Amino acid sequence: MASTNISTIDQLHVTQGEPVRVQPAEETEKGLYFLSNLDQNIAVPMRTIYCFKSESRGNEEAAQVIKDALSKILVPYYPMAGKLIISTEGKLIVDNTGEGAVFVEAEADCDIDKVGDLTKPDPHRLGKLVYDTPGAKNILEMPLMTVQV
Repeated sequence: MASTNISTIDQLHVTQGEPVRVQPAEETEKGLYFLSNLDQNIAVPMRTIYCFKSESRGNEEAAQVIKDALSKILVPYYPMAGKLIISTEGKLIVDNTGEGAVFVEAEADCDIDKVGDLTKPDPHRLGKLVYDTPGAKNILEMPLMTVQV
């Protein structure tokens, strides 16, 4: 069964729409947000995949529902709508610009059941399910939050 899932995912095709910025639903605090020493030392992109299946609804409205929820959650978690910069002391800081999180709507050519075991990350498989910022060479060139639905 596992080998079937792996061969299926290798053939997985994901079509991504154009990325858009989702701003916080309300005006948020502007300015600088200083990171902890731990954040300074572990400043690496984190890729995660969340899978949800509703027994009562299809996924026709999923992208809009998540986009609206993202806009609302960016109010209390406003630093995620900013960008990383480097201070004059060489430390990472979040500049709370409010420019928003990147949102990409995508469509795969199979059901999530055919994707396989996502608890064992494989960069080749994960790369098909997570949006990468084209041309970004380091974390300063990436948005703090990107969501692909």
